[in-house]
Amino acid sequence: MAVAWAAFQPRTVALAAALGGDALLLTSRLGPRAALLPLRYLDGAVRTWRHLERRRPACVVVVTPPVTAPLVAWLWCRLRARPLVVDCHTDTFHGSRWRWARPLHRWLLRRSRAALVHTEEALELVEGWDVPALLLPDDVPDAVGAAAGPSPEPSARPTVLVAGSLDDNEPVADVLAAAALLPVVEFRVTGDPGRLPAGVRESAPANVVLTGFLAYPAFLAAMAAADTVAVFSTDPHIMNRAAFEAVGLGRPLVLSDLPGLRRRFGGAALFADNRPPEMAEALRRALAGRETLAERSRALADDLRRQHTLALERLRALLAERGRAPARRRVLRITQHPFPADSIVRRDVLELAGRGFEVDVVCAAGPRRDDVLPAGSGAIRVHRIPIRHRRGSTLRYPLEYAAFFLAATAVAGALGLRRRYAVVQVDNLPDLLVFAAAVPRLRGARLVLTLYELTPEMVAARFTGRLGRLLTGVARTMEAAAVRWADHVIAISEPCRQVLRARGVPDERMTVVLNTTPWNGSRPEPSPERARTRVLITHTTLVERYGVQVAVEALALLRPRRPDLTLEVVGGGEQLPELVRLAAELGVDQQIVFTGQLPWSETLARVSRARLGIVPLLADGYGELMLPTKLLEYAWLGVPAVCSRLPAIQAYFPPEAVAYAAPGDPRELADQIDRLLRQPERTERQAALASRIARRLAWEEVRPHYLAALGLDATAGSGTGAATASEPAPRDAVAG
Repeated sequence: MAVAWAAFQPRTVALAAALGGDALLLTSRLGPRAALLPLRYLDGAVRTWRHLERRRPACVVVVTPPVTAPLVAWLWCRLRARPLVVDCHTDTFHGSRWRWARPLHRWLLRRSRAALVHTEEALELVEGWDVPALLLPDDVPDAVGAAAGPSPEPSARPTVLVAGSLDDNEPVADVLAAAALLPVVEFRVTGDPGRLPAGVRESAPANVVLTGFLAYPAFLAAMAAADTVAVFSTDPHIMNRAAFEAVGLGRPLVLSDLPGLRRRFGGAALFADNRPPEMAEALRRALAGRETLAERSRALADDLRRQHTLALERLRALLAERGRAPARRRVLRITQHPFPADSIVRRDVLELAGRGFEVDVVCAAGPRRDDVLPAGSGAIRVHRIPIRHRRGSTLRYPLEYAAFFLAATAVAGALGLRRRYAVVQVDNLPDLLVFAAAVPRLRGARLVLTLYELTPEMVAARFTGRLGRLLTGVARTMEAAAVRWADHVIAISEPCRQVLRARGVPDERMTVVLNTTPWNGSRPEPSPERARTRVLITHTTLVERYGVQVAVEALALLRPRRPDLTLEVVGGGEQLPELVRLAAELGVDQQIVFTGQLPWSETLARVSRARLGIVPLLADGYGELMLPTKLLEYAWLGVPAVCSRLPAIQAYFPPEAVAYAAPGDPRELADQIDRLLRQPERTERQAALASRIARRLAWEEVRPHYLAALGLDATAGSGTGAATASEPAPRDAVAG
């Protein structure tokens, strides 16, 4: 039984149906006077208890606030030995009315089977209380529900449905002022007009229709009929139900510009500050681009449905457990990449933490301004070794790697003696870092080696002659030893897997996991000015093999034709001084901005504003094996890309999706940039195809391969710690 002390709660009704139960919606029969509040709570408590006793559900899910409802449900569940799940509205943690109840909520949630939350911020808070938690986004309705309601009166004008209840946290006066700025648009504002002051009601312009409270089917029908849906709020922590409904019905969506809403709906909605001119402008853009926005809503709806289904599967698995959920399983990550600055390490660690695993990360120190744990990191412990990777002389590399190896071995050994790990994942470089996991591996952990780089090919590309052959042979020996020691190997592209197979690594001990990021991550909204900007961008580590010097030379060749072009180079590395000198020699130093290393979020924001992305990798024997993360990010953000024509990239992106240039050829790179700038429609079609390909390669599709490589069930785990890992194979089976 799902219980809510409310007249109607779509989330509760849907949750009850999804779990095969009934919804109990209760409202007080007493009046709304504040003096009667204790009596209303007593009435709700008695009626809830009677329903529970009469129907004896196998499990109770109850919405809070008010905190009285879950307290009654907890007492009944305690007496009847039933599991309790508490569904926490955002006001539970952020509403001023319920601040006094936070200690009570903490006590209560620690005695429940799970807490359901709406936002990453709430998830982080609840996990910090050592409470089993699940991030459960609202269900996303479809057109069937809308078809059940009566069709609204048609309008000869474009229509905007402003979905709300006319509560105090809705900027109604600003909405009415925005409507006055769009007199040719009909605004249909839902909610009880009786809640509005008379002056606000009287200020409504002629193009505003106050619909009154609509029954749910009628509300969905009105939403489905609108040209655009707008949902505005002043509550910084809100997660609007109406936004889920608009996305589910495939409607163009405009929201208040709030961080939580951007994180959840940034892939589909337009955002505006709660000021009439900004609201009106966003609505005008939404009406003009409603077909594109509707398509984005439908795509986001599919993703939200998958997230909702996965969360429900975790909840069902949790409820199937007898008694308290088992202790969390543990994963150890050893990497010389910084966390959380490195986007791929962050992706993996947050995925595991979200599935209920405790994750220990042994890593190098990163940029100070990015050394902040992301939201939802309650089950993550970071052990930073104060060795920052700095590119320099050839001698520095082995010394730095050796120092980090010794420190990581000591830290991982101490952790391995105190805790048992289900899995240890180790990243190269160096390959021998995998031996730092000796203690946890000997205690039964599955050991997985991620080969971000194929070291022999990288060494061969950098060193030539007799020294190069010697170092390449040493690198092959170290790689072979590392691969033999590991239980499983992750390769980052299909060409890399083929190289490893040629070296004798059997297919069953390898998995391809692309260096891609979640499609629904914190993706900046595409800038409307991007189509007119003349900014090119490349973001990378500044070393010769990544070919930034080719991009600088191409910019110099383009200067006579396109003097207004600017190139942003985001990143740091040993080649930076040389690139600055080259730009000055070619006379383009005023057209190039070297930003240095930036946080990932700021880098993506810059990329989203650029006209074209440049991926000028060299064909040096190593570049042929790379599928660059930056190319996937350009595609993810809808930024057209010019890229070196290399086998690993061509294996995933056809010529219609990427403008290819010969590696190391600045003239052909310049010609391709010029062609894309001259053919904007063709360029956008190219970007759209690349985006569709990136969607198929996104983390949501790659995730099961990653979990399988770690020996984890792709459907197991939750914020409750119910995740399970398959047992490591016996040593002789792994070796054989």
